[in-house]
Amino acid sequence: MIRKTLFIFMIVLPLFCCSQKYSFTYGYTFRPDSLHLEKTETELMGLFVDKNESAYLSLRKTKRDSAIAQKMESGGTSANMSVSLNTFPKEKITEIIQKNRQSDEVVTYRSLGGDRFKITQHITYNWHIQAETNEIQGKKCQLATMEYRGRTYHAWFTDEIPISEGPYKFRGLPGLIVKIEDTKKQHVWELQGIEKFRSIKLNFSKSIPVTEMQYKKAVENYLRDPLSKLKELMQRNNVTGITTTLPDGSSYSDAEYVKMRIRRIQDQFKENNNTIELN
Repeated sequence: MIRKTLFIFMIVLPLFCCSQKYSFTYGYTFRPDSLHLEKTETELMGLFVDKNESAYLSLRKTKRDSAIAQKMESGGTSANMSVSLNTFPKEKITEIIQKNRQSDEVVTYRSLGGDRFKITQHITYNWHIQAETNEIQGKKCQLATMEYRGRTYHAWFTDEIPISEGPYKFRGLPGLIVKIEDTKKQHVWELQGIEKFRSIKLNFSKSIPVTEMQYKKAVENYLRDPLSKLKELMQRNNVTGITTTLPDGSSYSDAEYVKMRIRRIQDQFKENNNTIELN
């Protein structure tokens, strides 16, 4: 029995050491509103790892983008190309995080008001590895703790998968992070699946480089007038009025629609105040 176990371990370990591209699926459970902590949301997130970098993003986005790409390849890029997005609901987590595996560079891409912003950070991870172990998802894991941006995290990593990676911006341990959560259990990630992948196409060519402070300022400006770009577009094209009909059949004039959209966008930001990073 011992010989069989050792044989399997010796076979699996080199596969993870030598293979260059793996996709790790994490279940992400979070409480978006600090005023209503009873409400939870979930999203399946993908961590795509190759030799030089990793990318972390919602799997809803990858499935929708893949469906659009396949439609374009099979039917060309005709003006009347249609893809049913009802089959692929919009992702709850829109940011995309890339980590350079050869340095401490972490790049976050965030969409806001039709623009995509690029925020570059250099992060040092001050992990404290503990003696405590546990079995999670069938893997022997060891506990590590760290304080990061206003929260204390407990991470369970496994050296059975010797890849120093994890969900979100987390990494820097001697093995893959299988589960990580803050001590208040308001943000929890847990590994759900592993598979090989060939490639993932991400286009960030039109991203606007900003600092963290510049992005916060952009959010403040956006919330003051979330539809400023729509208004500019209407003025540029001499459009004096628009009647908008929603899927439920209700119609709004341009003034009513603008007020409704502004209110919804501002309420959405208010209801998603319990961010991962508190400072």
